[in-house]
Amino acid sequence: ERRVWDISATERLDMLREFARFGMEHWGTDTQGMDNVRRYLLEWQSFLYRYIPAGILEVLPQKMNQRPPAFIGRNDLETLMGSEKSRDWIKISEMILGPVSDDFTFVPKHKSNSYE
Repeated sequence: ERRVWDISATERLDMLREFARFGMEHWGTDTQGMDNVRRYLLEWQSFLYRYIPAGILEVLPQKMNQRPPAFIGRNDLETLMGSEKSRDWIKISEMILGPVSDDFTFVPKHKSNSYE
């Protein structure tokens, strides 16, 4: 159809909530299960942050290798979802799953072997 989809930040958050619900059904809602759900959710977000909403692009259709500079979204949630910082992804996971446990740590797999 060659349609351009402009998925809002609230629709994307609803997708993350559904993903978390499926994870809680699979792993359970105890501490270990919630940590597993959170890890998978955060790993998924490490790829999702690259999504640039079509409504803020200057040229359509977007090309795969053309990446705009860091952007400010149409609302705070969209800006937070576009952040490349893993601590911002943890904030999003806290919106869905509640606060993280004191001993929880997360390093994205694509950064785990990189040099600081």
